[in-house]
Amino acid sequence: MAEQPKGQSGEEMVTIERFRDMLQAELAKGRLDSAGIRCFLAGENAGLLYGNGLDGVLLQVSAAEEADARAILNDPGPADGDVTTVA
Repeated sequence: MAEQPKGQSGEEMVTIERFRDMLQAELAKGRLDSAGIRCFLAGENAGLLYGNGLDGVLLQVSAAEEADARAILNDPGPADGDVTTVA
């Protein structure tokens, strides 16, 4: 069985999403960052060197924050007509 990757503080990291498109990966990471969930993209440099034909870009979070991260990414947000702007 493969060992789970560890974060900088030693916590278990899990992959919650795999992207072929770097822009989509960065947008998802930005949503999690803005919610205060620590995450990182694994394999982003390999895509630059070898193209997207490899494993793609992996979005990883700590196992403790996995459920919250998945809920945030699965929330489509408000409908276009429901967004109000600040004047």
